[in-house]
Amino acid sequence: MLMLLFWYIPSAMIFFCLFCRSDSLPLEEIKDVYLLDFVGPPGFVEDIAPKVERITILDHHKTAFESLCVNATLGQNVTKVIDMQRSGATIAFDFFRNKLLTEVSTSRGNESGKDVAKVKYVPDNKAETVHKLFKFIEDGDLWRWKIPNSKAFSSGLKDLDIEFNVNANNKLFDQLLELDPEHVISHGQATLLEKQRLIDDCLEKSYEISLGCGQFGSCLAVDADAISNLRSELGNQLASKSRDFNLRGIGAVVYKVPELNNDQILKVSLRSLEQEDTTCISQEYGGGGHRNASSFILSVTEFDRWKVGSSRPKGA
Repeated sequence: MLMLLFWYIPSAMIFFCLFCRSDSLPLEEIKDVYLLDFVGPPGFVEDIAPKVERITILDHHKTAFESLCVNATLGQNVTKVIDMQRSGATIAFDFFRNKLLTEVSTSRGNESGKDVAKVKYVPDNKAETVHKLFKFIEDGDLWRWKIPNSKAFSSGLKDLDIEFNVNANNKLFDQLLELDPEHVISHGQATLLEKQRLIDDCLEKSYEISLGCGQFGSCLAVDADAISNLRSELGNQLASKSRDFNLRGIGAVVYKVPELNNDQILKVSLRSLEQEDTTCISQEYGGGGHRNASSFILSVTEFDRWKVGSSRPKGA
């Protein structure tokens, strides 16, 4: 949903950085950098700040708050909007909506307010739908699940398999504006049972690991190459199972990332229950995220050292 924000910035350079480095960006061609739901690896912001005019960070991750809000080394050209009570999509939508209205108002000076009021962030006939979409996105992203049919919506949206890279899909904005929440929910309800079956099969093959070779206690893990797209729900259920086994209430969903073209590298996505904080683990290995959802990259060799005993699958 974030990419709706570029509707009024047609000339923007948009980069989707899985593991972004400053030397991979054409910073000499850029004045303003917006980091949406992403602050890069340690030192990334400090590295690019002197090379551009302005950096605006829009994020809601706990690790972003801890690393940036108390960082006295950041330059005066870095603006931070970090709010852990809103989703990244909502933060960005609100920011750019206000920015657009402010810029239009300033450029027109003392002209009639009626003209400013005519500026539309989304078409009138789509405003209510877009508002509903953002509410669903935030409800799932923050793992609240308070809105009726929220899980079905989240499931249905993933099933649509939308290409969110606007550089590869120039119809993205039109596709997002045409989304019908009720249709997405209907589709999601039809596929939730099958997804749960896949999750159950994976949970049966869970095994114990010693996080950081014992530095952070023990929990259950699963290999999830085939269903990594279900990592959030899988990880949450795995965390519950881990706690039932008297381990930490954390689930480690482990899978390979095809984009890396390296079978010796794994991504470890952690999900946890209640007050169990995963961020200290992820930060130790260069990753980050939220208290109950974070991730990091690890070599196969290192991860094998974490496995307890024969890593026999733990049944229900």
